[in-house]
Amino acid sequence: MLRGFWLCHALIAAVALAGGCGRPIGTVSGVVTMDGQPLEKGIISFSAAEGAATESASPPVSADITGGRYSAEMVAGKKFVQISASKVIGTRKQSDAPGAAVDEIFEEQLPPKYNSSTELTLEVKPGGNSKDWAVESIRGKRR
Repeated sequence: MLRGFWLCHALIAAVALAGGCGRPIGTVSGVVTMDGQPLEKGIISFSAAEGAATESASPPVSADITGGRYSAEMVAGKKFVQISASKVIGTRKQSDAPGAAVDEIFEEQLPPKYNSSTELTLEVKPGGNSKDWAVESIRGKRR
């Protein structure tokens, strides 16, 4: 009986530690549109906006965007958000050897302000959060 009691408490402690040492968790979901249409395929990433990486900083989280929709779970707090939408624009053989493998060539459809030089932030609250993002493609910008 006593063994079961300690086993149960050890399990509860392990779950608490695995859950981010008691830090509150938030789930963010929503829709990403590009040039007014749902983004068919992409990636959205959330990283701590606490400044320089520290031991206490939460790890980055990424989620697939499919048919415009995404959902991600992370430690609550202020986040930098990056959205990427790569498109296959061609293929290239890995070498001139007969039967050489072929690689796809990708091009980013979104300007750097949405990904590599992001200007996007979000305050993730504990529990459920809903956030839609409307982005403009590089091509849409030229219109």
